[in-house]
Amino acid sequence: MELLEKVTAVRAAAATAVLLVTTAVLTVLGVGSSAWLITMVALSTAAALTLTVPYALLLALTGWGLVTGFAVNTGGQLTFAASDLRHLVLLVALGAAASLYSPGSRV
Repeated sequence: MELLEKVTAVRAAAATAVLLVTTAVLTVLGVGSSAWLITMVALSTAAALTLTVPYALLLALTGWGLVTGFAVNTGGQLTFAASDLRHLVLLVALGAAASLYSPGSRV
């Protein structure tokens, strides 16, 4: 594994940790699901600017799971209602676009 790939993996892990900590904070604050979605979209898209597409997609999927499991539902339960799938498409599309079209993009 080359150094650049290792650095990207560390950035992806750090971004995932940020999403997890944010989940804890948003749960304690009791904010609505719209605020959750906006927060996860902003954080995962910003992080995707520094990631390769596969890592950006994994991060978007993690963000979707956290929104669906803790904002829409409780206790980490994932569902696949129409709104959940729209959230998934939004997160994945923005993450992939940010990763592909960022300066210094790496696939």
